[in-house]
Formats: sequence, C-alpha cells, structure tokens
Amino acid sequence: MSQNNLVFWICLIFIVPHIKAAYDHYRLPNALEPQHYNLRILTHLNSTDQWFEGSVKIYLLARESTKNITLHVAHLKIDGDRTSVRSDQEINCITNVETNDIYNFYTLHLCRELEKDQIYQLEMHFESRLNNSLSGYYASNYTDTDTKEVHHLAVTQFSPAFARQGFPCFDEPAWKSTFNITLGYHKNFTGLTGMPVIECQTHENLENYIWCDHETLLRTSTYLVAYSVHDLKNAVTEESKTFNRVVFRNWMQPKLLNQDVISTEMAPKVLAYFENLFQVNFPLKKVDQITVPTHQFVAMENWGMVTFSEERLPLNQDNYLKQKDGFAETVAHEFAHQWFGNLVTMKWWNDLWLKEGTSTYFSYLALDALDPERSRGELFIDDNLANFFEIDSGRNLTAITKEVKGPDQISGQFSPYVYKKGSLIVRMLHKLLGDEAFFQGIRSFLKRFSLGNVVQDDLWNSLEEAAIQTNVISPDFNLSRAMDSWVLQGGYPLVTLNRDYKTGKMTLSQSRFYGGKDLPIESLCWWVPLSFVRQNQPDFKKITPQFWLECPSSSQVLELPNLPTPNEWIILNPQVSTIFRVNYDKQNWNLITESLKNDANFGGIHKINRAQLLDDIMAFAAVRLQKYDAVFDLFDYLKKENEFLPWQRVVNKLNRLGALLRGQEAKDFKIYMQKLLNALYKRFPKFAGIITSSPAIKDMAFANFVYSQSCRYHVGDCTNQAKILVSSHRNGSQIELPSDFQKTAYCSYLEVGGEMEFQEIFALFQNTTDATQRRILASTLGCSRNFQNFEQFLNLTLQSEEKVNSECYRLAVQTALNREYIVSQTGNYILSHAKIMGEKFKEMELTPLLSSFATSLQSPEELENLNVHLKDLKEFKKPLQKALDRVQTNQKWQKDCLADFKAALRKRI
Repeated sequence: MSQNNLVFWICLIFIVPHIKAAYDHYRLPNALEPQHYNLRILTHLNSTDQWFEGSVKIYLLARESTKNITLHVAHLKIDGDRTSVRSDQEINCITNVETNDIYNFYTLHLCRELEKDQIYQLEMHFESRLNNSLSGYYASNYTDTDTKEVHHLAVTQFSPAFARQGFPCFDEPAWKSTFNITLGYHKNFTGLTGMPVIECQTHENLENYIWCDHETLLRTSTYLVAYSVHDLKNAVTEESKTFNRVVFRNWMQPKLLNQDVISTEMAPKVLAYFENLFQVNFPLKKVDQITVPTHQFVAMENWGMVTFSEERLPLNQDNYLKQKDGFAETVAHEFAHQWFGNLVTMKWWNDLWLKEGTSTYFSYLALDALDPERSRGELFIDDNLANFFEIDSGRNLTAITKEVKGPDQISGQFSPYVYKKGSLIVRMLHKLLGDEAFFQGIRSFLKRFSLGNVVQDDLWNSLEEAAIQTNVISPDFNLSRAMDSWVLQGGYPLVTLNRDYKTGKMTLSQSRFYGGKDLPIESLCWWVPLSFVRQNQPDFKKITPQFWLECPSSSQVLELPNLPTPNEWIILNPQVSTIFRVNYDKQNWNLITESLKNDANFGGIHKINRAQLLDDIMAFAAVRLQKYDAVFDLFDYLKKENEFLPWQRVVNKLNRLGALLRGQEAKDFKIYMQKLLNALYKRFPKFAGIITSSPAIKDMAFANFVYSQSCRYHVGDCTNQAKILVSSHRNGSQIELPSDFQKTAYCSYLEVGGEMEFQEIFALFQNTTDATQRRILASTLGCSRNFQNFEQFLNLTLQSEEKVNSECYRLAVQTALNREYIVSQTGNYILSHAKIMGEKFKEMELTPLLSSFATSLQSPEELENLNVHLKDLKEFKKPLQKALDRVQTNQKWQKDCLADFKAALRKRI
C-alpha cells in the first residue's frame, strides 16, 4: 500500500464515528485467536496524578476469514490514529469502529478480509487513569507510620473480567496466549510481573524513568496476567523445595516487615506439597507475593505474582486463631490454583467450580498435611456440609454449573456457594474412588490439559478412566452421567431407608429434600452412591459404593451380602462422603440412638456421621418426618460427647430455632440449653483463667465455642468469669486478652454492663488501627442491650468510607440480629438506611443480614413492612426474596411444629 493511500484511510477512520456494535452476543466471535501479546505499560505515580499509558501488539491467527476484529476494551482511551492491522505483506485499513458497552466489545471493521490460517498483527495505543475501583489496573497507597508520608502504588486485579480495563485484549479464559510485558516507571519504584526481569534501559524521553523487559509468560488467560509498580519492601527471599527451586519474594509496606506474615513461610511449603501431590512440576522460576493495602478480594492467584489483601492479614502470634486458619486456607487455596485454574483453565465461567471447588478442597488437604494434629481441613469440611444442607434445602436454587452471560453475571458466579459446594463435589469423588484412582485421574487430567482449557466432562472422563483401570467402577458405568446429576441442578436428595427386619431386605427411595413452605412440583433425582456400615462391623473408612440408587429410578430393594441382624443398626453414607440426607425407619433410628447413648465409643460411629445424624433428625422434625421426642432422645447422648463437630452442629441449629420462640417457650428453651451445656462447660477450665490454663491450639476452637455458648445462656458462672477476665486484663486503653476469646469476653461484658462499659469498648474500637482487632470489637458491640448506644456505632461505621469499617458495620449488625435484646430496633435501622446499604454492600453481604432480620418477624404486618421498604430497591431484590422465603419457612415451622417442639422440650426441663 502506498503512503498516500495510507493517509487517506487514516483520515477516513476519523471521519467515520464510533457507532454501537451490531454484534450483540456475550461471547467473543471465534474467527480470530490471539497467539501472543507484546504489552508495554508506562505507569505515572505522581502524588497528584496517577495514570498509565501503553501499547499492545497482538498476534492473531485467523481461524476463519473475517472483515472485522472484535475484542474487549473498558474505560480506556484508545488512540485511533495509532491503531493498525498488518500482516507480513501489507497494512490493512480500518473503515470504522463499533463499541458495545454492555459486553465491552470494541470492533474494528477492515477494508480487506483477513484470510483464514494467516497471522496478523493488531497494534493499539491507549491510556487511562489508575482507578479507585480495585479492578483493572488500580491505584492504592499507604502512609508511612514514621514519616506520615503517603506512598502511591499501582497493581492489577484482572480476574474475573477486568483485564480489558488494563489493555485491549481477548478477555475470555479460553483465549490463552503467551505474553511479553515491558514496564516503564520512575526508577524509585519497583516493577513486577509474573516473570523475572531480563534487562532495564533508560526511558528515551522521561528523566529518571526506565523500561524493563520481562521474560515471556507461558500460555495463560488474560485474567491471570499481573503487574505492579510500587515501593514496597521485600521482607525475605525464600527458595522452595520444588523441581525449579522456585524463589519467593515477599513485598509489603515497611511497618509489616517485622511481623509474622503467614504467607511468607507457608507458601513455599504449600507449593512443594502440591507439586509432589499432583506430580506435575510448577513451571515458573519465581513467585512474588505482594501484600497490598487495598484489594477487591482476600487474595489473587496470578501466575508468578500472587497478591494478598493487607486488611485480611493476621499479623502476630496472638492473632485471632480463626482468622489465622482462614488466611492459611487462603494461602493454600491460591497455590492450589497454580494447577487448577492457572495450568488448566475452564473454558468459560459456567464451569468456575472446576477451579474454585478443586482449589478449595485441595487447600484442606494441604492444611492437614502440613499440620496433621490440628485437623483444620476437617473443620472446614464440616462447616461446608452444615452450610450446604441448610442452604440447599431452600426453594430458589441454581446449579454450580450454569449459563453465565456478560460481565455482571461473571462476577456473580463467584459466590461462596460455588466454592463450598464445589469442594464437596471434589471430596465426594475422592471418597468414592479412593486415593489411588482419584489421584491417578487428577494427575492424568493435569498432564493431559496442561496450559489448555477444559469443561467439566474432561474431569469426569479422566477420573472415569482411572477408576476403570483400578477396578473401582465397572467399564459400563458412566461416571459423567452420575456426576452431572450433582452439578447441573441445585438441591440434594433425601434417601429414605426402610428395613424388613425378618428378611433383611431394604427398600430405598429418593426425593428432593425441601424445608420450605410449599414443596415445588419437580421430579429431580440424583445418582446416589450407596455405602453401608453395620453396627457389628463399624468400618467408616469403607466408602467405595456397594450399590447406586439410579436416576430416574424412584426406589430400589437391596440385600446386603452379609445380612445385619435385627438388633444392629445400619448407617448409610460413611463420613458423609456424598451430600444427601438419610431418614431411617423408626427401629433403626432407635438402634442408633441406643448405641450412641450406651456404647463407650458411640458404637464406633464416625464423628462426622454423628454430627450429620443430629443435623438430619432436626431437619426431619422441622418438616414433620420425625417427632421432636426422637430428636431430644438422640440429644441425650451429648452429655458424654467429647468432639467439637457434633456439638457445634446441634447447638447452631438449636440457636436458630430459639430465635423463633417467644414468651414461656423462650424461657423453657433457655433452661434446656443451660442443662444441655452445663456438663460440657464444667469439662473446661474456668474462663477467667484461660491465660494460665493455655488450651492446646487444636482445642482452641472447641473451648471458644463452649465459653461463647455457655455465656450466651448464662450457664454456671460463665458471665461473671468473662467480666473478671476483661477487668483483670485491662491496662489503660489496651486490653491484654487472648484474641480468640475476646469476642466472647467482650460480648458478655457488654451484655451485663451499661453505658460505661459500652463507651469503653467503643473507644477501643475507635482507637485501634489493627483491622482484625477492629472486626472483633465491632462484632461484640452488637451484644449491647441499649440501642441508643449501639446506634452511635452504626452511624459512625455506615457513613465511613473505609472498607474495613463497612465490614465492621455488617459484623455488628449480624451480632445484634442474632441476639435477643435489640433485634427490632436494629431491623428498623436497616429499613430506614436501606438505600445507603444497597449502595455500599454486595448481594452476598446483604443476604445474611436480611435473613437474620427476617427470623425475628412474627406477624404478616411485619413481613409486609419489610417488603414495602425494600421492594423498589433493585440491590435488595434477591436478598429480599431469600429473606421472605426464610420468613415463610419459619412461620410454617411455628404453625406445624411448635406445639410438638414445645411438648418435647418441657419433658426435659
């Protein structure tokens, strides 16, 4: 093409305005495949002006002939004068540009068709401000504690669909490419990408600026590309015991350098553990861990540059153990992602659970492998089971695999539900197939699809092949069909087991378990693996299915090879390896109850099964499949239960029922809870002496649970002990109290105190700069009996622009709504401030608040008031519907079950 023609076409580009794109599908066209990106980013971090400019050259393979190029651009100013499309032979010209703001499409219409199987180069230049939204390429800052100087930095958060805010790109996970990144910045800063620096050169125009080229990043999705420009300090450099001897650097602001940061020591160990477990080498040479002052999430697993939120960092040895364990799980989770998500990536966001569920489950395995005595993974799994069985008994459920359209739905897919149910699905596969077949299938999956993209059928097929090779399943069994029944629909099955005690035969049937007001008309079914344990051979490790309850079969008659005697129980689903409830016939329930009450080791029943039996029978009584007499009979065994999991499960469920009671029923319930908890409380040291008694770390969670529940129901001297503990460890404005027990101690202190006690704890909240401490104090302020005092805190935190204060507001409100004293006033405050709450909080944050508030509502008038206040606020649409469903379920329970519950309760007080 001649120079005159080129000038003509450039002029034509500016004559033709941008118009709205005709292409309106939420996925990019398939005509072009990005092969490689050359990305140059120049970052300006002046104290008053933070912005970036850059260019990208994308090498494109034409998979089909096409006359346009569609890619993603969001919030970038594109320099159309410098946009070009060329091949090795010629320059193409651009006739016009179309944009689609809904899907962030930017479409270039070309003069000539791009020919199939040819390589083309698209070059674009762009600029944008470093935003404050914590997405794309965003600005952050910290204040030096000594000099009070504000330091600015810039860091990326491209997941799930924010790379388009950093540079023009094909911003879908299936479009993997290699990347060469060059960063430009002032030499007083450090520039990082996922790969090491090759060399740096002086900037051609800007004084004291440099350009640094980085090694080529292997094939990856755009959401995993990462870079940062900052002046953080490297706390320590560690080398891991991996194949590549991966080097870890740990960047943070100066005040954190002498703190005990979990990720610093833990990450190299976790990476080595996963490399050994998966038997696939981690392919990079280095990992930079960056603790940034502000972050949209707790952490992000970017290739070679993992980011963590400073606000979520547990910083010292005495820090809240629950938070430390949660952060340790986060570290393990992010490094499990290096294989599940980074190395092997889902093709589209509908299969998000393939990376999030797997990484969640494998993080639990890592925690238990690195610290076997703590059994932290088991605690997380039990918590996931309890939440799942509660949440998935509701009406409006979605599958963890579902169609996802557009940017908003992509972000909405990242829910705790997908993570936790996904982890239970992976655990189910592990338990059903056993170690050998499961890990053989997992390793095959990772090697086969390394640096590629997958759908869930690829995982099923890899595991099925391994299971057949190891004789775990027969060659004619279709694992994909079975597992699809668990991921393509919400809910879970109720399996009903009835024994014929004369013949030994069993009849099993399934239906969806539903705890709502009106059972939906539906015919859902699942492929349910059946593993039985009998009382005389209580082996709860034998989990491989003996039979399958098939779908769509409604019932099945089975006979076990070794018939159990009529006097021994049968328990289905050892270790609750699969997520379904089991209701037995009356005699089998009686046999289980007697065994738990009378056998020294609870009949050999596994503690997870003991927890689930308690959970199940309460759920069945709430829908009138069991009587509450049977429930409380089973609870009698708890007087000798010495494991945390069963206690936690049953007391949490009883607390939710207690919130529905009023008047004499509420008084009777408190008496029962005092009797239930009294013996357990006496097993533990006096609360006020918790420092000198120093419970073992593995017992801390159980001890904290016992003290919190005992003080809540005023068991023994617990409340007085809490007051002594707070008073004896107060020193000026600082309270020297173990972090794990602060919430319980402060809560009791406020509950029995008055104005002086509230103002004292409120002042501590206002004066502390430690984010963890602030959260603990906030959650306890909701224990106050005086709403006028509590309202001071609510006004302060709701109006605050600090992210941590917004979270503190939610924590305090959640506490107040789950206590008995200021529920109605707190609920009214929510309604009167609904608009600002809708603007500040996400749907997943609003839902638990409204659900807790809804529990307190008794009359139709109260329900209507809730609906009237919130129905026109779009942010509350889904949370409101869930809250209304909860109210209807609670009202149904009060109508259908309260009399039975009340009668059974009074027999036991």
